[in-house]
Amino acid sequence: MSYRASRLPLLRLFRVTLTASTALALYTGAAFAAAPEAAGSSAPKATPSSAASGKMPKAQAKLSHQPRPAAKTAPASGKAAGQRYAATGIEEVTVTSQKRAASAQKTPISMSVWKGKDLQTLGISNLEALSTVAPDINFLQTEGQAVITIRGISSHDTSEIGDPAVAIATDGVYTNRGYSFNNSFYDLDRIEIERGPQGTLSGRNAVGGAINLITAKPTKKQEANAKVEFGNYGAINSWAMVNQPISDKVQIRAAFNSTHHEGYRDLGKSGYGDGANDVSGRLTLAFQPFKGFSGNISYQGTHIGGAGQAVYNVSYRFGADGNLLTSQPDLPSGNPRHLPIPTTPQVSTLDNALRWNFDYKLPYVTLSYLGGYDATNYKEVNDSSSNVSYSRQIETWNANEHPKTQNQEFRISSDENYKFFWTTGIYYFKENNSLTSFDAIPVDDAWGRSLIFNYNTLARSLAWYAHGTWKILPTLRLTGGVRYNWDSKTRSGNIMFPTDSSSLPYNYITSPNYGHASWTKATWHAGIEYDITPRNMAYFKVDTGYKPGGFTDLNAYNPENVRSYELGFKNRFWHNRLQFNISGFWEDYTGQQVSQIINNLGGGGEIIDNAGSSRIYGVDPNLVLQIPHVGQFDFDFQWLHARFRDFSVAVQKPMADGTSAIIMQQFSGNQLPQAPNFSVGAGFTRYWTVPSGRVMTQIRTRFQSSNYFYFTNTGDTKQHAYTNTTALAEYFPDMGHWHAQVFIRNLENSRIFTYAAENGYANAYTYSFAAPRTFGGSISVDY
Repeated sequence: MSYRASRLPLLRLFRVTLTASTALALYTGAAFAAAPEAAGSSAPKATPSSAASGKMPKAQAKLSHQPRPAAKTAPASGKAAGQRYAATGIEEVTVTSQKRAASAQKTPISMSVWKGKDLQTLGISNLEALSTVAPDINFLQTEGQAVITIRGISSHDTSEIGDPAVAIATDGVYTNRGYSFNNSFYDLDRIEIERGPQGTLSGRNAVGGAINLITAKPTKKQEANAKVEFGNYGAINSWAMVNQPISDKVQIRAAFNSTHHEGYRDLGKSGYGDGANDVSGRLTLAFQPFKGFSGNISYQGTHIGGAGQAVYNVSYRFGADGNLLTSQPDLPSGNPRHLPIPTTPQVSTLDNALRWNFDYKLPYVTLSYLGGYDATNYKEVNDSSSNVSYSRQIETWNANEHPKTQNQEFRISSDENYKFFWTTGIYYFKENNSLTSFDAIPVDDAWGRSLIFNYNTLARSLAWYAHGTWKILPTLRLTGGVRYNWDSKTRSGNIMFPTDSSSLPYNYITSPNYGHASWTKATWHAGIEYDITPRNMAYFKVDTGYKPGGFTDLNAYNPENVRSYELGFKNRFWHNRLQFNISGFWEDYTGQQVSQIINNLGGGGEIIDNAGSSRIYGVDPNLVLQIPHVGQFDFDFQWLHARFRDFSVAVQKPMADGTSAIIMQQFSGNQLPQAPNFSVGAGFTRYWTVPSGRVMTQIRTRFQSSNYFYFTNTGDTKQHAYTNTTALAEYFPDMGHWHAQVFIRNLENSRIFTYAAENGYANAYTYSFAAPRTFGGSISVDY
């Protein structure tokens, strides 16, 4: 197929989308410009000047996927509440994805935004839970780290050298390791999920997209809230916040979250797996010592404990010809409660993070300095038992890592009231990591370390970036940006093998291991934005992204790169009660870093190969509809075509006699890992008036078509299509500051994998599972 012919489906898609959205925007914009606002409506009218500048009128509030009232501002009756909800329309939200505040509807990025209060209503406290309701992300967990996939792009290399393919930051401070994200979603203002490469402003490792966690900042209002949740599996979860202004120029805010439940998996004599006993606290100080200057300093401490991730290994099966069978093995039916795992999983992670942000607004520019320091002590024990290539059947993998990271960013931003406004800055990242991880086997009534990795690693990144917008006309803007990256990675240490593993004490052979590499790369952005009407915008942009290369114990690999073309429309209709956003995208992805876990003389290891090229394209519309006196409907859809175009690689094939064969295979046409063709998120929220108050009911479901966790697309790594539904009801009394909720999550009790692979290290098919059906209730207070 020619290059031009291969582009035809996307061009047709863009043409149809452009025609339909433009016609609808012009028709409804003209109609509604002439029509009066609904009686009692409080939604302000947008003006051409506010639309052109990207600023929304002050009267507009923030966007909410599931609108929810606050106790202090609640009207006096359920009837009044229903009338207010009906008149407000869809609210606005301010985002900072382009390093300056702007309306999400005026930000030319395909994105979704989740408000912090809505996340708390849904009981979402980590990335895995977010993936159950957000159709634009897919979740995988391995060795305690969260791996996120957006539009088919992710990185399964969670080693000390590996980098994620989706950049995750808290208040603009980037974290390279996902250990602490298992319990960080509390007292948030919002979460911004940006789809597609964000290489210019988010930098390295944002080839798939970016996720920004924005914590709630101290305000000049005295307030507090708390929530306690109870559920099955002995669940007791809590959230609390206190905000206290100390003076007109100093405010402080303290927040707390704990998560506890017994293990979802009963392992028999080995105890439980997939449990939680986590606690986290955050203290934030805000200050404005003089005019134009504002600062925030926050400290967050997190401990993650309880029963660790249940890793279920099923010994390899072989056919009569001695070849490995790649169909899915017999697994416990449904979402399993009982798993025969011979060892006890354990996890203990302590994370301490300090973050800061200072802004100084001058007459023409704003100076900003932000940074952070994060120190983590991570320990986890997982089962890696096998009886295929070794005589022993019991084995554990013991991970011990101590990464310390720092971020420093200084930027200058011009005032956006000018015809040309810009942002430029310098960014620095450094990570020191020391690890002593090992395999352990039972020997002489004790545990012997049969394979030990001792490493010290150093990763550095330095970048300069600039981004600008030129207002050609009040309704037409050109955007452009560039970023230059310099990255390096160094690792020193050794691997230790026992001379005889049959009896203790061991005598070890030490194999030194050293690696160093560096890379430079320029990424860029170009785009055009057009305001069709004050409430309808179209944009087209081209973005590039880059992720550095690296090396494993077995091989070195190159950087990966992506170039993305995106056409999008953001629209508000029907007196601000209907929102319809849609984007079509086309991405050329080269050098994708693809992981294999293989067996070798040392017992096993990971090898990373660069795929030649991949092609990704699709469309992701979003619809929000508020019907007065009925409720709010939310609908998110993604159609995704993500396939390897050229990926020829040597694959290890285990054999029944304990040997293995190396076979060169071409995987062109295979689906990229965790890249389902269809993902759908749908929800409905309604408030009901009752004699003593009001009741909010909400149902939200996610559908995902089948996909694969591994590039080979074999049946043993396949996730079948599923739905995952959350339903809840929350009661708000007319009088008082409390409210109560009942809920059920994963209503279907769907079996959802969080990991599925052929594990050459353990010589087994390896699986982990998401949370089963849970239910319970909560009580909250707001002051």
